[in-house]
Amino acid sequence: MTDNAVLSIKGLNKTMGKKHILHDIDMECFGGEVFGFLGPNGAGKTTTIKIVVGLLQLDSGEILIDGKNIIKDFEGAMSNVGGIVENPEMYKYLTGMENLRQYARMREGVTEERINEVVELVKLSNRINDKVSKYSLGMRQRLGVAQAILHKPKLLILDEPTNGLDPQGIKELRDVLKELAHKENTCVVVSSHLMSEMEMMCDRVGIIANGKMIGAYTMEELISQSDSSMAEYVLEVDEPEKALEHIVLADEGKKLDKETGLITLSIPVDIEKNKIASINKALCMADIKLYTVHRKENKKLEDVFIELTGDTEGDGQIG
Repeated sequence: MTDNAVLSIKGLNKTMGKKHILHDIDMECFGGEVFGFLGPNGAGKTTTIKIVVGLLQLDSGEILIDGKNIIKDFEGAMSNVGGIVENPEMYKYLTGMENLRQYARMREGVTEERINEVVELVKLSNRINDKVSKYSLGMRQRLGVAQAILHKPKLLILDEPTNGLDPQGIKELRDVLKELAHKENTCVVVSSHLMSEMEMMCDRVGIIANGKMIGAYTMEELISQSDSSMAEYVLEVDEPEKALEHIVLADEGKKLDKETGLITLSIPVDIEKNKIASINKALCMADIKLYTVHRKENKKLEDVFIELTGDTEGDGQIG
């Protein structure tokens, strides 16, 4: 990842009618990373992206692309951008290669060698001479990415690129985007509302809700929030109340559900294996039958996402 931000957004505001859509958005994205722009549907992701690529005007704030202000030097800024907002557009009656050559005519310096290079990069070599009308949605998405990176942009922006793709198509696109970022040092910004998708694709994510930035996090930081220092175990025994007396834990670390007869234990993760072994031994010595014991799952990344975006202001949607 490079030290200088390829995309820098500072104090971005946007109002449509009487609705304040974006509130002081700050965000930085760097070359060599896949940056996930994550938020619930209607949180302001597409509006932000449309402003960055010049499809909407900003009300206030500053956007720099490779150091160029999109207001003061729009052409210079956009020369470093490739993107797909909503769906990639192409001539379906032409082949994939013919589409790329048509697009290349609108960009200076795109050689036949570069066209072949991007075809190989997006893994369409075996179908590039087929008509686009015969392409699957996943193939059209990859052709759209090829088209967007023909001129070697420093910033590639994709708005919900996996919508409608099957699992194989999602994996193929994910691999292409990671290779673009990590091998070509492109700054790849991908918007989505799916935490699971971001986890497998992105190096960092910026989270937006209600038109406000919650923050930017590495995947390691998010995962650490989903991990707990305490492990929870559920025990099923034949004499639960007697079993509680023989389990050596603080009172707040052991609870009995009298309706189900199940015991829940909270144990520090650094001693959980030894503690479970000693509890098992203590129950056996007390002649208490232990039928089942299982570890409850830690909080998932989706749970962290829901907690961060919150549901007190319209489920994270603008309003």
